[in-house]
Amino acid sequence: MTAQTGRGRVVRDVVDGEGLYFSRFATAGPYVFMSSLPVDETGRLPGESEVKAPYHLSPAAHCTLQTRYIYQRYVDMLPELGSSIRDVAQIEQYMPAKKYGDAYTEESRSPGFLDKARPTSANISTGPLVPGFATIAHTGIAVSPERGFTKQIATASAGYHESLTERTYGDSFSEEGPFNEVITVGPYVFTVGDTAIDYAAHDIHQDAKVDDIVWWGSEIRSETEFVLTRLETYLARVGASLDDVVHMTVYLTDLADLFELDKVWRRRFTGAPPARTVVPCQGLGIPAFEGSDLHHRDRAVRMEQMSQSVRPGLGYQREIVSTGREPLGHESEAVKAGPLLWVSQLLAGDASGLHSAPDVMSQLDCIFDRLDEVCRAGNTSIDNLVRLRAFVTDPTDGYAVYRMLKRVMPDSPPTVCVTAVPGPLHVPGCSVLVDAVAYAEPSQAV
Repeated sequence: MTAQTGRGRVVRDVVDGEGLYFSRFATAGPYVFMSSLPVDETGRLPGESEVKAPYHLSPAAHCTLQTRYIYQRYVDMLPELGSSIRDVAQIEQYMPAKKYGDAYTEESRSPGFLDKARPTSANISTGPLVPGFATIAHTGIAVSPERGFTKQIATASAGYHESLTERTYGDSFSEEGPFNEVITVGPYVFTVGDTAIDYAAHDIHQDAKVDDIVWWGSEIRSETEFVLTRLETYLARVGASLDDVVHMTVYLTDLADLFELDKVWRRRFTGAPPARTVVPCQGLGIPAFEGSDLHHRDRAVRMEQMSQSVRPGLGYQREIVSTGREPLGHESEAVKAGPLLWVSQLLAGDASGLHSAPDVMSQLDCIFDRLDEVCRAGNTSIDNLVRLRAFVTDPTDGYAVYRMLKRVMPDSPPTVCVTAVPGPLHVPGCSVLVDAVAYAEPSQAV
């Protein structure tokens, strides 16, 4: 199925069934957004992803076959949009638990998939997926070289790939690490989902690690300072700076850390801050186990960030979009750069409290009204959405997101990624968080 809304937006491979409703691909000018679950076009688990005895009890077996299905669809379909699996610039992978991480990474980076020239990446343990049999929810961004840009991998930090290519990680990582730090696609810069991990030391980086001393020392402040400083070095390699960041996703293992994180955010982003989405999660890169109340003494990181930025002087201007409302934290409501409008996290409330009835459909009504308002302020419309991410505290509420989307966009849905996350969320009474990217006619041609 193919549908088009305005110049530059085309959606392909629509899934519509079993309560699911999304496109696997949506273009925005030269950029191709992707999303997938291990389901066929009717929303059911495909036969090739069913695990038979004696391996039916293995989490790795289920994740391997589901990952294979997702990536084979990408390999088969991306060429129809003038792209390919080698043109993928950034990916996000959400899973119910860390036990799926090895099987997913090993299969997705195997020959024929992301075996070479790998994208920047974030791998997050969030919580149960929708549908419940899914072990991976995936979203990402590729480029279509036919439309004028090519993917370029920036020089890596000294020792970066060497620290990620140990044979014990698997044969597919013997020559190249599982992800790259910085990738450029025309004016855009995509950076890795970064934490304060020192891969060579197999521990939290010594410059970020806080000693277990009574009365002083904040782990989240230290980690935030560290990853933003490292982000500065990543961007400097391609002629950009923190002033050029368009959007950031921040994953927190404890949403209570947001107050301390924003202390650093306000100090480092002194001008108009980027758009931002803050997502609570179950676990990040280390340690391998999950649990509450983990600290640096447990080798546990508390935050991860992933960013999209623009390089000055290449034709895309970073434009702050505002409806006049006060954002939840230190972020802009939305930022437009080139053909993409990046919308910050939206909830059905603000610092004053919940603005809708507490049921999820009422919250989504409020959120989509706000999304429409922000899109119009960015000189586009909700019909031009190319990606929607939703994070719910009750996994069954994920189906409500698809119902709302079908009501708002009955013919050509964007790519969608829905996952459950630990509650509570940013505003008391809110149980669903949404952000989005929309196609917008560029204000200035490249």
